[in-house]
Order: sequence, then structure tokens, then C-alpha cells
Amino acid sequence: MEKIKERFTMREAVVTGVAAAAALLVYGRISLLLWREGSLYTMGIFPMLLLFGIYGLWKKALFMREVFFAVWVRVVLAAVFTGFQVVGLWWSHPGLETNVSGAEVCVWILCFIPVCYAGWNLLFGLAAGCGKQIAGKEVFAKFDAWFGKKFPWTQKAFSPSKGFLYSFLIIMLGFLIPFAAYYPAIMAYDVIPQLDQIRISGYTTHHPLIHTLMLSMSLKLGEILPFVSNADRVGLAIYSLLQMTVVSCCFSYVYTFFRRKGVNRYLCYLFVLCVAFYPTHGLLAVSITKDTIYAVLVMVFAVFVWEAATWQEETGPGRGWLAAYTGLTVLLLLFRNNSIYAWVLYVVVTLFTFRPKADRPDSVNVSKLGRPRNPGFYKKLCIAHGAAFVLYLLINTLLVQVSGATSDTYAREMLSVPAQQIARVAAYHEEELTAQDLENLSVIWKQGELPEYVPAIADRSKRDIVGEKEVLKTLLQEWVSLGCRYPGEYGKAFLLKNKGMWYLEDTSYLNDVYSYAKGYLQLSYPSDQQAYMEALVPGYVRHQKLQFLQSVYRYFAAVDEVWRYVPPLALLMQPAFYCWALLYYCLCCIGLKKPAYLIPAVYVIALVGTLLLGPCVLTRYLYPVMLSVTVLGILALLGDDRIS
Repeated sequence: MEKIKERFTMREAVVTGVAAAAALLVYGRISLLLWREGSLYTMGIFPMLLLFGIYGLWKKALFMREVFFAVWVRVVLAAVFTGFQVVGLWWSHPGLETNVSGAEVCVWILCFIPVCYAGWNLLFGLAAGCGKQIAGKEVFAKFDAWFGKKFPWTQKAFSPSKGFLYSFLIIMLGFLIPFAAYYPAIMAYDVIPQLDQIRISGYTTHHPLIHTLMLSMSLKLGEILPFVSNADRVGLAIYSLLQMTVVSCCFSYVYTFFRRKGVNRYLCYLFVLCVAFYPTHGLLAVSITKDTIYAVLVMVFAVFVWEAATWQEETGPGRGWLAAYTGLTVLLLLFRNNSIYAWVLYVVVTLFTFRPKADRPDSVNVSKLGRPRNPGFYKKLCIAHGAAFVLYLLINTLLVQVSGATSDTYAREMLSVPAQQIARVAAYHEEELTAQDLENLSVIWKQGELPEYVPAIADRSKRDIVGEKEVLKTLLQEWVSLGCRYPGEYGKAFLLKNKGMWYLEDTSYLNDVYSYAKGYLQLSYPSDQQAYMEALVPGYVRHQKLQFLQSVYRYFAAVDEVWRYVPPLALLMQPAFYCWALLYYCLCCIGLKKPAYLIPAVYVIALVGTLLLGPCVLTRYLYPVMLSVTVLGILALLGDDRIS
């Protein structure tokens, strides 16, 4: 009691006690309801966040006045975050959604807001107070001195070339473990239509053509190699090794960039070890999907933009950097069909930010980023963007012409959100639909039946949409008509489709996306398509010599994931965590008055926007966001932008 009196005034103690008691009572109520319906177990993230908020109350974070933003801004942020998590919990358990009214859910949100507010204040306080202290030198000084005596070689001056080589070898060594376990490759469901293009139907642009051609060339190389008894397996292994090499190079480049930017060497070593041996990275490195290479390209692109935004010299980066930046941009656009939209937004923001002002002499022409506005660098950046776009068009056109690929940018692929919204209204309000509604729906969906609605994925609701111009016009009219009558259902359909991006305990993307592809990384393909797979690649047979390793990875990335029982790890594994981390990163950049750090996040934010309009939430779709947010966070908190 004496400690409480020393820490709090009477008023503060009462407010803190009421806030903690209200949150605990509501949590008890929720736990009782979940226990009654037999689903008390969640992922442990919700109680962990509650404990963190209560810790924030104990640290008097509820009464922080100036932490980056005005009180009302932080209250709104806490209310939004709390609302998303409570509503996500409500919608994720049928018993809660059926038996709990919306009014009671609003009471839950109000009771949790003070705890959430304290937690956000604590996080902002940590960002404001620790920044460079954590980065530097006080925390690691004693450890550096002790470790340097034991291992003098660690104190040698950093060599970028040797650092790149050593980190590359370590990462490749780590990737060889899942490669050996799943030799020749992990064949997920997305590879089936690509193999169909290669072996049967001919190339299309539905999947990134450059990726399909890489897979095709690897298979052909396996066929022409001498002394090969199983060409398909060797070809798939060649592709796996090629992808592992690309991924390892990208991570090694980021490691060397960390070292150049002053990130503590031991944290850099830890980064390399996590990349090499943390299962997610290794499994995706040997998984034949278009997402892995794209993800590491986005990560490296964020690093390049960081370097441009924080460059201290007036001349800006040299020609070598601009050439590499241009080439990287071209690859970024080639490896994701819809990346052009995010890139265009990034270019507009970047050119607006870096533009020089004509009414000031160059000597005092300083941007809001706190760096010199150099007209020469601005022109070079414009040229680089223009060259990248032209090269992308030329290379993409050349690939199409050489391969004879047909265009498959089918209109329905852009209709995930409207299809889900219409399908939800049709599923829950069928008896209220008019004769005109039913006629329109029969025109839009060619089978003449109502669209199938699965909340977590739009593929089933949009798969039978007819892509003709008149039909799409009818769809637009019906979408507007139903939206005016059922705006709440439209909003809920959008949120449920993207629940994995905002609800921290979401499991829909683990189990409900495809019945045959359960798990964190969807390592399997449909069992009913086994015969089809054998027809496409007759020689593909995954060896069964390392069943123990496969079992370990299976418990990590498929079926009943072990990490779900370890709340801190479960939080780090959730895609939604990185979406909220991206918001936190941007808010901290604004609060710390470091707008330069926001520029590298623009493309990532735009990428999240494209994912919100996509068909579903999967880990491999969010993988580029996970990597980029982690790298940007390390640079912002632990780096030294004075080093170039």
C-alpha cells in the first residue's frame, strides 16, 4: 500500500484501479462465455496484451501527457485498436456472435480502451526514450568488451565483401536443411496452374510470367543434363537452389547494409542466424511460389529507398546505386502483376518529396526531410523511374512475345471485394432479394445459382463471374443497388475477408481458406489432384528419407501449429501483427519528427492496400510486409543514418 501511495496520487490510484478492474471483469465475462461454448482456448495473445496494458497502468502510462501526439489522438488510436480486436473476437466465435448483443460489445470496448490507451502510451514512450540508447553503445558496451577478449576476430573492421560472403554461406547452409527434408521442392497449390501452362495449356500472364519461365527453364535444364535418371526431380531441385540463392543474396545484402548503418554487430549476427534457421524463411525459400522472390525484393527495395532518403551528401548516390535501383525496380514490377499500382503511388510521393524549389539557391535548398535538395539527384531519380518503367514494359513485352503467352488479366481477378459483398447479401438476405436482383445475379454468375460465400476467401464467390462488358456493367449496377440497401453487410464482408490483417488472434487464414491447404504456410496441394500432378511432372516424387525433419516442420507450419501455444511467438507469427507494426512505425516516425523514415514505408503501405482488395489473407502474401517492417524497424531504432 505504501508503494502505491508513493507511486500514485489518490485520484490516479482510483482511476487506475477502476480501469484495471473494468478490463479484468470484462475479460472474465468473455472467458466464461468462451468456456460455455467449449472454445476457451485462443492463442494467448489477448490475455498477453491485457497484461501488457495493466503493466502500462502500473507504470502510470495512463497519465502521460505528451507522448508524440495529443491525448485525443491517442484515445482515438486506442479506441480503433480495441474495437478491431474485440469485434474480431466477437465474430470469430459463433456462440459469442449469437448470444452477445452489439450493445454489450460496445461496453466491452469502452472497458478495454483505458488499458489499451496505457499500452499505446507505453509503446510510444519506449520509442521516444530509448531510440539510440538501445542502438548504441551503452547497452552493448560491456558485452562487446567481454566478447572481444574471448573472440578477438569479432573486433576486426567490417569488410562488406567478406561479410556478404560469410552471411550468404550461413544462410544457404540453413536453407539446405528444409531443402534436404523436402527435396526436390515444396509443391504448393499455386504451382499446379503454372505447371499446366508449361506442360499442357501454354503460357499466360495470370501468374508473373518471369516466374513461370524460371520454373520452365529449370525443368528443361533438368531434361538436358547428362546422367540424370529423374529429370523432373532434378529440374525442380534446380529451381529450388536458384530461389534459395536469390533469397540468400537479398538477406546477405541487408545484413551488410545493417553493418554499414551502425547496427550492433551481434544483433546483425542474430539476424543472419534467424534468417538461416527460423523455419518460415527456409520453408518459403524452397517453396515453389511466386511470392518468395517478390518478398525479398520488396525488402531490398525498402533498404534502397531508406538509403536515398537518409543520404547526407548533397551529390546523392552515385551511378552504380542508380543502376542497381533501376534494375531492382524492374524486377519488383516483373515479379508481381499488380505491383505497378503500389509503385506508381510510391513514385508520386517520392518525386513530390525530393523535388527542389526553384525560388531558393541550391546552397540553402533543404527539404522537409532535413537533407539537401539536390536538383541533379532529383533529375537522376526521375530518369531512373522512367527508365525502370520503360524497361519493365520492354522486358515484359519481350517475354510475352518469346513465350507466346496470352493475356489472362481476367476482370474477375479485380472483383474480390464486390463479389464477396454481393455474395454475403445473397447468402444472408436471399428471401429479401427482388425478382430483378435474382435476374441480375443469374446473369452475373453463369451457373444461374447464387454465388457461394466463404467469408475468408473471395475465390469461390468470384470464380463463375462472366467477364463480358455488359455483364460487368450489370454487376456494377447490382453492387451499387445492394450496397445502398445493405451497407452493414458490405462493411462486414470486407472486414471478414481481411480479418487476418487486423485481428491479432485470427485463425481463418490457417484453416478456412482452402480445405486441402491448412496450416501457416500451406505446404500441401490438393489430394484429389494427385493424378493431375503426376501427369504434369511424372518424375516428381518427394523422398521420404527425412520424415523426422518433415514432422518438425509440419508441426511448425501445417495442421496444428505448435507456435500457437506460445503467446509471444504466436504474436510474431501473425500477419496482423506486422500490419499494426507498420502503423506503429509510421506513427513513431511522425512523433520523432523523422519524416525521411516514412518514405521507405510508402511502397509497403501501398502494397497493404492492394492486399486489402485481394482474394484472401495468406502468410506468403504478407511475407513482403513482414520482412520490410522488420528491416525498417531495425534501421529506425538501431541504425545510424549518419553513416553512408
